[in-house]
Amino acid sequence: MATKDIPIRTSATIKEKREDGKTFIVTLPNGKTALGHSQLKHKEYRDSLEIGDQVTVEMTPFDFEKARIIPTPTTD
Repeated sequence: MATKDIPIRTSATIKEKREDGKTFIVTLPNGKTALGHSQLKHKEYRDSLEIGDQVTVEMTPFDFEKARIIPTPTTD
């Protein structure tokens, strides 16, 4: 029985904001680029992202060309 793969979580830098406003080109720590997107429930967070922002992304071990941008917990 296969278990669900745990996503790989890492940091990335936003390199480009796509015209649709929903996707981004992000640069990973190893210099590779990936297509980043965020979930609809994080729309306010996604709208606040700009080029050069440092973000946290999740990726599957099978596809390093796509990444989900997730909000970074804030410490107050």
